[in-house]
Amino acid sequence: MSGRTPSGMLISADWILPIATGPIHNGAVRVVGDSVADVGTLVELAAAYPEDTREHFAGCMITPGLVNAHTHLTLTALSGVVPPLPFVQWLPRLVAALKPWEIADHEASGVLGAEESLACGVTVVGDIAYGAAEVASASAAGLGGVYYWELLGMRAEDIKSALDALRFPEDPATYGTRVVCGLSPHSPYTAGPGLLTAVSEHARTLGVPTAVHLDESAAELQLLMDGTGPLSATAARTALGFTPPGSTPVEYLASLGALQGTTAIHLCHVTAREITLLAEQARGVVTCPRSNRYLDNPPPAIAPLLDAGLAVGIGTDSSASNHDLDLMAELRAVRDSERTLSAVTLLNMVTAGGARAIGVERHYGSLAPGKFADLVIHRVAASSEPEAALIDHAGRSTTEAVMSGGVWRVLSGDLLTRDSAAARRAADARVHSLEVLNAT
Repeated sequence: MSGRTPSGMLISADWILPIATGPIHNGAVRVVGDSVADVGTLVELAAAYPEDTREHFAGCMITPGLVNAHTHLTLTALSGVVPPLPFVQWLPRLVAALKPWEIADHEASGVLGAEESLACGVTVVGDIAYGAAEVASASAAGLGGVYYWELLGMRAEDIKSALDALRFPEDPATYGTRVVCGLSPHSPYTAGPGLLTAVSEHARTLGVPTAVHLDESAAELQLLMDGTGPLSATAARTALGFTPPGSTPVEYLASLGALQGTTAIHLCHVTAREITLLAEQARGVVTCPRSNRYLDNPPPAIAPLLDAGLAVGIGTDSSASNHDLDLMAELRAVRDSERTLSAVTLLNMVTAGGARAIGVERHYGSLAPGKFADLVIHRVAASSEPEAALIDHAGRSTTEAVMSGGVWRVLSGDLLTRDSAAARRAADARVHSLEVLNAT
């Protein structure tokens, strides 16, 4: 089994969890080209398509490709470089660790992140990108989704020249139909009010999505309320034109017209009033519980976000602020902090809900005819409650196979393609970062 599927392939397992419908015992997915063509029981599909080739995974479950709704793939090589610290202590160390990096280091680290994501069953990301090269590499490896070009520390009038320098594509189809290119003005403490508004307006003009880090730390809230605290110096350098609005982060973005249609990431200190604004204006929200814990930020309560009708996704954030990119481990962290959430609700957050939170639900997030053939085969034993069993046991170590866009990326638990040159470059970049930090 390698490469693209033939004209028709039936991929079957003990359980299929299509997400769009209930679990199917002894089910199968029919893949034609890069898309899902049909879903049902193996008996039904084998009778309907007798000429199709078949691949059966005994003792396994099949889900859609997982959606990691917030990543920084280019920081993957920094895993463990900066230890767990409160956010305001971690941030300057991260900036210092990146100082010796060149563009090729970011690209190599992004390749490493894409490969690790696929090994964990992730085929779709909401990734913060720092340039075109890393997007091209990650998408070529098989990761679809949204790649947000990050803009911060500049004036509103500098957006176009910055995007030109970062090679933001003029043609939406540059990276194919699996990739959407978007914009991210990072955060209220690194982008001034003019830039926040201008990025939002520019994105609407281009017809592309946006994402912003919001309500992540107590220091961010303090800065917006009265202009003081440990992020005040960062804001003075990078959030040009900033004056404290005396409001919460979500209220601030709403006042600037920058909340409309955006994906809000983190929301560790979100209030009831902010949830109402998010439900009225935002595209969706993303929580990153293990990263929040790494940076000593509290997890948001998920149930009120869901009750408000918001699309909620889960992200690992970067390896620089987490222990790995295992999205199922991240899902278990949400479950463990909020036991009232059902297994069906939780699984939705890393599939259809995550896809909706970043605006790619048309093509990803469920196994349904017409969607991309992105699927994960998990070595998880059959159970009368397959969703709960999957959440309890699935992760990188149980990933048997991964397909994205009709192409096998992982088989027998191993990546079919690894970029050894990128791995070496990323390892060297990590060493250089450690040298910088050890010298300070």
